[in-house]
Amino acid sequence: MIEDRLPTMTNPASLTIPLLFAGVLFASPDVTPGMHRFAAATYRQLCQQPGNLILSPFSISTALSMLLAGARGPTAAGIAATLCQTQPGAGYHAAVAALAEELSKQANLGVNQLAIANGLWIEQGFPLESEFEHTIRAIYHSPLTPVDFRAHVEGARQEINSWTSQSTHGKIPELFGQGSIPSDTRMVLTSAIYFFGKWNSPFDPQATRAAPFQLGAGRTATAKFMHQTSDFRYGETPTARILEMKYEGTPVACDIVLPKAEAGLAELERSIAPDTLDAWVGSLATRKVQAAIPKFRAESAFSLREALSRMGMADAFARAADFSGIDGRRDLFAGDVAHKAFVDLSEEGTEAAAATGITVRSRAIRRPEETVVFRADHPFLFFIRDTTTGVILFEGRFSTP
Repeated sequence: MIEDRLPTMTNPASLTIPLLFAGVLFASPDVTPGMHRFAAATYRQLCQQPGNLILSPFSISTALSMLLAGARGPTAAGIAATLCQTQPGAGYHAAVAALAEELSKQANLGVNQLAIANGLWIEQGFPLESEFEHTIRAIYHSPLTPVDFRAHVEGARQEINSWTSQSTHGKIPELFGQGSIPSDTRMVLTSAIYFFGKWNSPFDPQATRAAPFQLGAGRTATAKFMHQTSDFRYGETPTARILEMKYEGTPVACDIVLPKAEAGLAELERSIAPDTLDAWVGSLATRKVQAAIPKFRAESAFSLREALSRMGMADAFARAADFSGIDGRRDLFAGDVAHKAFVDLSEEGTEAAAATGITVRSRAIRRPEETVVFRADHPFLFFIRDTTTGVILFEGRFSTP
């Protein structure tokens, strides 16, 4: 499992983005350490379920940050603690938005694409506090779309799902299932992320062939393994081997963490702390690697209400919640937080997408002459992260072809 310890990550420099407000230029707070802790804590909550796993901690944290903008008192403190942002004071929301903008700028090079979109769907005629509306519109660049939850909730659900599908290039076609948005909903906050990256060293499809993938207890399944020998960043720990595959022309990379023991995934997950990834990637060095990686697709869907409650924001889901920063009254509470994610890892590169929706209701040593063999033929972890900031865009595990 993942412990709540502050990670340092492999971060050449903390991301400090200049912001301009009322003609005054100042440096934004560094929100990335809290995001690392949140990514770790969220994985800890969700890794208990069996099978493949994929989620975007960045999408979830962005949606919760938008919700935080309207929270007050203990409700705000609980959301901030869950986000591992202990002091989200002046400049916090601008820093989150500026980080998203910087990530998009660095990742959108060549044929690669990183798209981040936010939205707010509000009951027609519902009044908003001006500060909250400004934060959502101007800082998170989220349009406010009026809908009729009271009389036409199914139409509103379809409209939100259509936006989500468009924002994720069709990979998340239905964020909210039928009946999941009640008629007493007053707004829905959404955050979507889409990534497509071509490998810096793509795999030859003609070299892809089927082979056994170890499931444990003597069981196997057939997976399609991609093969190539090339220069990759590679490292080892006493219990794991790490391969980093870069995307062409961008600081975004995919790290595969393979337990040395075929049945070692659970133990590896229990050993993970937020600074563990820092130790893993800090040991990487360029090596000649003979890589065999399974080609796979994975999807996950979650209701995060219980997990987020355990992480510290139970007050937000209670009817006594304080979201007076939204409408000036104490008549709103968070209904649920839905999250869906998708990843497709192939010879060309990686396509990944995720969306989060929140309903708000009223009441090693370098030896380049040697070739390392890295065969990911049993369950492993993977992370898609920005190597400049260390921000984890997607994380998960592959355990079943």
